[in-house]
Amino acid sequence: MEPGYPGPERRSKRHHVVYDFAMTTAAARAERRRRIFARDGHRCVYCARVLPEDQLSLDHVEPRRKGGDHSEGNLVTACRACNRAKGGRPAWAYLAAEDDARATFLRYARWIWPRHRRAVEEAARGAANDRHDDPAAGDRRP
Repeated sequence: MEPGYPGPERRSKRHHVVYDFAMTTAAARAERRRRIFARDGHRCVYCARVLPEDQLSLDHVEPRRKGGDHSEGNLVTACRACNRAKGGRPAWAYLAAEDDARATFLRYARWIWPRHRRAVEEAARGAANDRHDDPAAGDRRP
């Protein structure tokens, strides 16, 4: 082994934690998944239901196909039904017309990147203005 090469394990000077740099990609994904579920309290950020891990999924706030990444600021906990309903859309596009889901998302998705939070809030304002400016929509209050 080369001098100075950290090898498969090394101790981080900052956190004093042993990291296994030989960790498989699957193991790293599983660990990130568990960490995000725990961070979000095993709660779907769209409907607020608390569920066991086998009924939850990770959702990309900004989908990968739209330029999103696998960072923890772009990943949230979602139940399968909500993840399916959102589909491949960015969270802001899905939540613009979903008032209850948007309020729940803004309450529980505290760890997302600030730019994602702003996009959801701006889309909501735009949707509210569109409903207000549309005379054909009439009064939508119950």
